[in-house]
Amino acid sequence: MSEKAIKKTKLMIFALLGVAIIATLVMWGCSNKSYDNPVAESTAAYYKNDAKAGISLVEASTVKDWVDAGGKTEDGKRIVILDCVPNASGVFSYSDTESWFAGDKAKVLQNLSDQYGGTTSAQYKSFNGMPESMFGHIPGAIPNVSHEGYEVAVRNDGPIDAEHEVGTGTLISQMLQKYGVTKDDVIVISTSRYDYPGFCPSRLWWTLYYWGFAKENIRVLNGGNKAYAMKGYPLQKGVTLPVVTPSSFDVAQLPQRHLESRISVGELIALVDSGRTSLPDSDPNQVVVLDTRQPPVAYYLADQNSDGIPDVFQLAEYTVASNKLFTRTSDAALLTLSEILFKETTPARVPFSGTTNPPITLPNPYVGITTPTGPSLTGGTPMAIPLGAKGAAFEGIVKGAKVTKAGAWNITVPALTRTTDGGYLTKAELLPILAKAGIDGTKPIVVYCNSGALASIYWYVFHEICEFKDVRMYDGSWQEWAMLAAYEPTDNTYIMTDDYTTFPSYPAASPSVVFFAGPNKYLEWNGTKFVDKYTGADASSHVKAGGPLGGIAKWDTITRSEHVMFRPTKTINDNALKGTANELKMLRTYSGAVDWPSITTYPNYSGTGNLIYEQDKAYTGVTATSGGSTPTAFIPKGGGC
Repeated sequence: MSEKAIKKTKLMIFALLGVAIIATLVMWGCSNKSYDNPVAESTAAYYKNDAKAGISLVEASTVKDWVDAGGKTEDGKRIVILDCVPNASGVFSYSDTESWFAGDKAKVLQNLSDQYGGTTSAQYKSFNGMPESMFGHIPGAIPNVSHEGYEVAVRNDGPIDAEHEVGTGTLISQMLQKYGVTKDDVIVISTSRYDYPGFCPSRLWWTLYYWGFAKENIRVLNGGNKAYAMKGYPLQKGVTLPVVTPSSFDVAQLPQRHLESRISVGELIALVDSGRTSLPDSDPNQVVVLDTRQPPVAYYLADQNSDGIPDVFQLAEYTVASNKLFTRTSDAALLTLSEILFKETTPARVPFSGTTNPPITLPNPYVGITTPTGPSLTGGTPMAIPLGAKGAAFEGIVKGAKVTKAGAWNITVPALTRTTDGGYLTKAELLPILAKAGIDGTKPIVVYCNSGALASIYWYVFHEICEFKDVRMYDGSWQEWAMLAAYEPTDNTYIMTDDYTTFPSYPAASPSVVFFAGPNKYLEWNGTKFVDKYTGADASSHVKAGGPLGGIAKWDTITRSEHVMFRPTKTINDNALKGTANELKMLRTYSGAVDWPSITTYPNYSGTGNLIYEQDKAYTGVTATSGGSTPTAFIPKGGGC
């Protein structure tokens, strides 16, 4: 063949190829499928069931079917059961893995004694009476310890280092690799621990959703192991774990992230400054902020004879030591304040109901109440102020926030869950309960608590069960907010008195109530100065610049909060009576772990307070420079999930 003929043949071949390519492109363009963006199609396929109501919640009977099917769902996906507990070794006598997860009742009871003040506590007695069959884990489960350093981490949004921020992409990827998880597995999230009902599973679910998992791949077992065991399904004992082949999965491989489910401290401060958190429910521009810490504190122990010792500690036939346990004269039995108030007499000294509000009938000779006009011994509508269980410089609530229990509503966790096994109520049951508190999903919602554990329950209820669209969790919560203080007290006037946790009927409708040893005064910032909450009198002389922010007010949250009372400080607190028979006259006890603890702040930080969002948005996977070693477990200040 001549050179000319060869060239002609080549041209014909190229022409035919061009026609074929054009025809193919035309056919693609006319197809019902979009091949223009295969990444978008892959993303849509992965999240195709996210819009299905209730897709992330699973009942015990379904999980049992999956276990019996060899750890497979109906459509053949592998399940990985994670049993969520908060504490690694070093917190109590035994880790949660070797006690709760293992179903070792003796070790569980020892931990309960450690945590709740001995064998006389209501928690100890409640679980001591629980049958052995209720302790343990679902067969094949792996313990997930939230405080072993993966799920929550010490991070900063700019102005402060906070303990319980969402884990980094590196940490979460390491955790999931350790469990052998892949993108297509179905993670069943449960808990063997019954005194933290729902806290840890909802927090892990929120974390995995934040990093981009599809909802059908992360399923919360409704009611946890308790619901599973109450169905008659056997729980496994011991700490023998299934054989796990570590994976190479990284959350960077997920198609997208749900970073909007979290709100930063900078964004929350901006919302407060905008005034939207303080608008009435009738205003469509309102942002609903819900303080989910429980139980709300509205009561104090009365001292009607004004001798400096609460009357309840001066009962005939009882003596009280500095450990605040009562000794009954007749038989030397040790009794807790809970038993004295609620169980020692018939009828009880303080009638109690976990479902009505206020829960304690007043007046009575032992318990006072705080009303909207100030401390009163004659009863009235309580002003419910939650307490922080973690490190804090002050108490109060974010400006404009609602609390979970007030005169007109009760949306505490027991009101949102089934009384039988602790599982969540249905959407139809929840909506009218929430509506009484002015929460219907038509406005943006922000939830917070002490460290993002309780708040995650509410985030899950609002977003996943009630299907509210705009819900964000402030995971920094009170342990971050209440340390951003640019002021400190000059005297005891606005320092909180000792608080006492009592347990009227644990674990029934309201597991605990917190009393103050005496009435408290509250102050607030009125825009130009600090004033007494009730009288409006100038309170400036009781406050000075200082605190963790050293007087630099840009990030101060005291001025952005309501009903403020300072936690005790080491320099002001009077310890002269500590350890003596008159210790109760102090009415306050300083603890460096939770009162003004040493926390790193950055008073001169000039950014937007949104560093975590920027870091997590930019995460591209575990690299040689992003870490890879197992993180060190930490013991959170103040404990908790």
